[in-house]
Amino acid sequence: MIYEFRDYEAMPGKLGALNQRFADHTLGFFQQHGIGVLGFWNLEAGMGSHLIYITVYESMADREKKWAEFQANPDWAKVRRESEGDGPMVTQIQNTIMRPTAYSPDPKVRSNVQELRIYYANPGKLPALNERFANHTVDLFRKHGLESVGYWTDDVGTNNRLIYMLDYPSLGDREKNFAAFGSDPDWQKARAESEANGPLLRNVEVKLMRLTPYSPR
Repeated sequence: MIYEFRDYEAMPGKLGALNQRFADHTLGFFQQHGIGVLGFWNLEAGMGSHLIYITVYESMADREKKWAEFQANPDWAKVRRESEGDGPMVTQIQNTIMRPTAYSPDPKVRSNVQELRIYYANPGKLPALNERFANHTVDLFRKHGLESVGYWTDDVGTNNRLIYMLDYPSLGDREKNFAAFGSDPDWQKARAESEANGPLLRNVEVKLMRLTPYSPR
């Protein structure tokens, strides 16, 4: 399976209309063309006007075929044209094709609050980062009530990133459980040993998100 992550930054004041178009039309067109969906999210308040979603395909060939058919659908073209009569809804789109890691669970969203974390590994350190997650981090997450949605690496383009998502009942649970994980001596030992030859990470991006009302689960 491959997964496509798409991040739409809405034009000022347009996020509501963009969500409405997805709820009323786009999701239906995805279903019509057999495009699987892991979820649709908006960022937590104060983190920007974004619609983020992840679609699911059997292969890159499956993705190319279904996405092309969706884009060529005249009914979708009509909806898009009419919805953008007073200007475009989106100012910027970022997308990446991802493949689940060997240790990833079958990606599934269970709660309303998710945390997306993107780890940029230092040169040559991505294998060691994946090894640390596979052998230590995922089990320690589970120990402290941090539910894993999925773990991915980029399938095309960038090759130094680990992208993963955690699932929480609430933001309060996120703060409590992540703090407990961070202070666990087993985690501190695993981190120190894995970084004996230098840090594994160059940068980390964090996005706190909530499922939209129209998102499948």
